Amino acid sequence: MTAAVAGIAGYFVLGILGFLVPWARALSAGALLVGTVAYALWFPGFPTGYLGLGDWAIPWRGDILAASFWGLSLFLHLILLVHQEGGRPQHYYALVTLLFGTVLSTVLSQDIFNLYVSLELTSLIAFLLVGIEGKPAQVWASLKYLILTSCGMIFYLLGVGFVYAETETLSLVRLSSSAPAMAPGLRLGIALLLTGAAAKGGVFFYALWLPVAHGYAPAPVSALLSSLVVKMGIVALARISAAFGIGEVLVALGLVTGFLGILHMFWEKKLKVFLAYSTMSQLGYVLLGFGLGAWEGAVAYAVAHGLFKALLFLAAGEAEREAKSHLIPRHVGRISGETRALLGLGALAIMGVPPLAGYAAKGLITAVAPPWVKGVLIALSLGTAASFARLLVLPLGEGPKFEIRHPALWVLVAAVAGTGIWGLVSFPGIALPRALLTALLVSAAGITMGWPFSRLSARLPRWHLEEALLALLFASLALLLFQFLSG
Repeated sequence: MTAAVAGIAGYFVLGILGFLVPWARALSAGALLVGTVAYALWFPGFPTGYLGLGDWAIPWRGDILAASFWGLSLFLHLILLVHQEGGRPQHYYALVTLLFGTVLSTVLSQDIFNLYVSLELTSLIAFLLVGIEGKPAQVWASLKYLILTSCGMIFYLLGVGFVYAETETLSLVRLSSSAPAMAPGLRLGIALLLTGAAAKGGVFFYALWLPVAHGYAPAPVSALLSSLVVKMGIVALARISAAFGIGEVLVALGLVTGFLGILHMFWEKKLKVFLAYSTMSQLGYVLLGFGLGAWEGAVAYAVAHGLFKALLFLAAGEAEREAKSHLIPRHVGRISGETRALLGLGALAIMGVPPLAGYAAKGLITAVAPPWVKGVLIALSLGTAASFARLLVLPLGEGPKFEIRHPALWVLVAAVAGTGIWGLVSFPGIALPRALLTALLVSAAGITMGWPFSRLSARLPRWHLEEALLALLFASLALLLFQFLSG
């Protein structure tokens, strides 16, 4: 644990120094080096240890979830440092460094109050990053993000109080081992904790800040938000669910966010907003995995999604810059061959086409899922393929010739392919001909469905701030009711 603490401390110290001296990018690279050395020293994990003294010491543990997110965070940090060729203010790099340090800390925590502090810190840093360019749409998106996540975290903090009043502990380790009786006060506390974490974790109805925040932020910030920041709320949901044995709640949340995200993707015309709704939908897979107890598959999908969604958002930023438009139809014939190829490969990965990472991760969840969940996963895959069919049209259109100008993005492509191949080799069950053929047929069927669907029009709600706040309130009441009725 000492190595992990040193790595996190390095990120925070160098991140703060980045505000004070004009070498923020170099300091960010130094933080990456410190974090990588720390990771090499503690990987693959360490038993529960305590940060601090006495009864208030914070329990930390390096398990498969923490190790996987550390690896993903360090890799994405490297990609962003290489991909960004300048043109950003120095406080951008300082904020990014602090954000990565906060992520590294969050995934190790086994304490519900420490999770609250970490989640709030990610909200504050993400708020500053979303509006860093000062454009009116970005500033409003960042304010909406801060307001909605702050409301959610108020619920979470109230939940901390109720849980502590009933159990006299904040440690998820102790709560897991003691299996406290589900008194009404504890049920209320758990529901409030879940509400706050869901508001941070991009769950539909709880986190309707996500489309505008991801859609209007600078492309590297959108990549970070989608790949890592929203997943910190999912990490909190997974930890709480494991401590109290309430996986069925995560399954219900996964179903809601998975299908409603797809519904909004079908007719969204702005590229990055479309990708934002797809993030909500893809989180449904992760929630289903954690809810079913398939932690290995859920973590694998969270990492795979982090890789191909970073690829898609960074490529989308290039597409919008080249086409001078946010609208997907206006990108045809206007974007470079490289950008078209990157978007196409990212779309195939998120559809679950083998041997890319999306297929392997979905296969690990499907392998342990009951029959009805396998049907749900196929339906989600069909919807994902149908909605992403429009991006496969872009590589077919004419445009500037193919030329590699962004090698960092091709490193991401290699990671997406490499992790998928590693999954096929490590888990032979998902490499069986029947499984591979099923994945190909589902993707092909979804693409075939998607082209006629994309020609239809539908008027879906735009979720302004007041509607989003009402949705959060009513969704929290529904979760509270579910908690009491399930007992």
